[in-house]
Amino acid sequence: TTHDQDSTVFESAPPEADDTDAYGASVHEGVEGATVYNVSGGDWNDLVDEATALHEERIVVNMGPQHPSTHGVLRLILELDGETVTEARAGIGYLHTGIEKNMEFRTWVQGVTFCTRMDYLTPMMNEAAYCLAVERLLGIEDQIPERASIIRVLMMELTRINSHLVCLGTGGMELGATTVMTVGFRERERILRIFEAVTGLRMNNAYIRPGGVSQDVPHGAVDMVREVVTELRRGIHELELLLNENPLLKGRTVGIG
Repeated sequence: TTHDQDSTVFESAPPEADDTDAYGASVHEGVEGATVYNVSGGDWNDLVDEATALHEERIVVNMGPQHPSTHGVLRLILELDGETVTEARAGIGYLHTGIEKNMEFRTWVQGVTFCTRMDYLTPMMNEAAYCLAVERLLGIEDQIPERASIIRVLMMELTRINSHLVCLGTGGMELGATTVMTVGFRERERILRIFEAVTGLRMNNAYIRPGGVSQDVPHGAVDMVREVVTELRRGIHELELLLNENPLLKGRTVGIG
């Protein structure tokens, strides 16, 4: 299968023996004559034509693809009415890093080291989703130890809080409230210390594996989690005091979207 990133319309075309595409789909033994699907057309021109036909003071802006972070590029198709964004469509087809193709040449266990990096703020969620799928494919869902399932949930819940803290912290920084960022990252650091104690790594842990987890939690880890949860409650309350009635935050979020 060959793909054009800016394309949305799928057309079926038979393979041409005399016109070899070096970047096209490889034809394996036993499938000669199979249909190759090529992608053509695109949503950009359609949107511009639609906006023009309405004869309104509406502008369609192609924002991106650009690189706002380290896990892929973002493309937004924005419709503007003056300075107001009236519609935003996200093109998610650029958010790949060849993970799927790399995992085709790895074992089930090695695949975890790839999917944990899909979203580096929630690595445990990525690992768990992948491992649950593998376990279902292998028909071993009923053989997963209950303790391993409980550890998975515990680590995922800590990951969820960790991700939200980054969201709040960086969001506060973008509002100009640097203290929100420092408090958010201070609290996140507590969770990363747990991850390091349990998995040996702070991020991209590859801890959840098909069949369970890579190792049991060390001695004292549960007490460490209980202590950190108490500290997190205080830290999150601090963020609430800084954000809930913050006029900058409310001015940029209330009634928007």
